[in-house]
Amino acid sequence: MNQTRRRDVRTGAMGKLCLPMLCTLVLSACQGVPETNAAEPLPPERQRELLREALNAFDEAVGIVRENPAQAEALYRKSAAAFETLAEHGVRNTALEYNLGNTYFRLGELGRAILHYRRAKQLDPTDAALTANLTYARNRVEPYIEPSGTQKLIHRLMFWTNRTSIQDRFWLMVIASIAGWLGLMFRLRRRSRPITTLACLAIVLGLANAASVAWQLHDETHHPPAVIANGEHVLRLGRGEGHDPALSQPLGPGVELQILNQRADWVEVQLPDNQTGWLPASAIKEI
Repeated sequence: MNQTRRRDVRTGAMGKLCLPMLCTLVLSACQGVPETNAAEPLPPERQRELLREALNAFDEAVGIVRENPAQAEALYRKSAAAFETLAEHGVRNTALEYNLGNTYFRLGELGRAILHYRRAKQLDPTDAALTANLTYARNRVEPYIEPSGTQKLIHRLMFWTNRTSIQDRFWLMVIASIAGWLGLMFRLRRRSRPITTLACLAIVLGLANAASVAWQLHDETHHPPAVIANGEHVLRLGRGEGHDPALSQPLGPGVELQILNQRADWVEVQLPDNQTGWLPASAIKEI
């Protein structure tokens, strides 16, 4: 793996500052907002204690993994448990999710590794080490599912959404729109073609980012991304084990998909190649 170094994790904060009331509705689905079902925050001293425990256990496991794999596995699980406790109590930032991804990858739990790498990437899409680790893990997922032509086209057209967080695009939308309209107001007093051109470009930039934010929020709200967390599962044409398989090969841990619908203990999903089917709800974890 290219990068498996652990990172320092900030505790006591969510990794993003709270936004003004104007932004709350727009950004409520963003990753910097604490989850509503999170447990009560831990005291700062307990957070620091868990953090030291997690990082020390990870480093110790790395040091002995060749000589004593069984003990190293126990230490990795101890590290993962401490990191998970921090997450359950409201600590959420790129470093924590990155470390969880690395820990689960070391444990051979590919689905959970990709789950946490994806969550980290939502918070910081520009992190090169994170992108490298996610790509490395994805290359080990079975079966490999080739994205459809439509998915590839959307990816190309919306290329900047994969390099910027939704918060960054929201603030770029606000700044560009304000700058553009101020420029047009200035034009009313003093005619200037360069200022008019720049103002129009700023407004277009603001509208483009507004569209990308709205599209992502709508998509993640109605078709939330998810990952098969563990085990192999047969994608079926209907709800229940009695329905025929939709694919000849079971889907292994780490396969990424979107949730279309949920009924009782079964979830209708769509794969990157647009194939749809049903999986047990217990098989997947939302990103």
